[in-house]
Amino acid sequence: MRVATFNIKHGEDGDGTVDLRRLTAACAALSADVLAVQEVDRFARRTGFRDEMRLIARATGLQAVFGEAARKRWRTYGNVLLARGPITDVEVLKLPQPSDREQRVAIVARVSVNGVEMSVGATHLSFRRGEGEVQLDALLAALAERDGPRILLGDLNLGPEVVVPAVTAAGYTVAPTEATFPAGAPRTRIDFVAVSGFEVVQASTPEVGTSDHLPVVAQLRLP
Repeated sequence: MRVATFNIKHGEDGDGTVDLRRLTAACAALSADVLAVQEVDRFARRTGFRDEMRLIARATGLQAVFGEAARKRWRTYGNVLLARGPITDVEVLKLPQPSDREQRVAIVARVSVNGVEMSVGATHLSFRRGEGEVQLDALLAALAERDGPRILLGDLNLGPEVVVPAVTAAGYTVAPTEATFPAGAPRTRIDFVAVSGFEVVQASTPEVGTSDHLPVVAQLRLP
């Protein structure tokens, strides 16, 4: 099974241009069975009032659910979880943070791919010092209430020196990759795939030509 996480920056390129065709082609090229996408616009002016979730779902052939982090009238912004199979028992978990900050959320759901049932958490954590660690702990606790195997996907805005000990203590293995941000000259690793109950066969951070993040792609198998 192939899984991926990708902060798409609403389809913006390095020069500030939004190119939704390039965005959808990049997501499709990941060939993921389970895909977590962050910074997704739905009906926003800057992305031509298009529904990026539906565009990505159509391009990849995956089912999709939305985790709303912000809303202004009919315009919404947040995370998307997509899968090549049913997505059920969906919870959009509001993560702990000061009330004056942008709300951070995680999608926690049950996913079935080719008969394999798993619990998945997809998120985009705060970049502010001290907030992301608390939010990661909350997401791990929520996933612990779900049946395994489990997959954690997202832009965690935390370095491996924080993420690896935290998820390892919770029984996860982190897919090994190089730096993911900024995409043009990556110098820090803040995007992660972590698994419990799966083995990581291979992991990579392919260049896809859009966003300021590189995606993380991992090939998994049941032990």
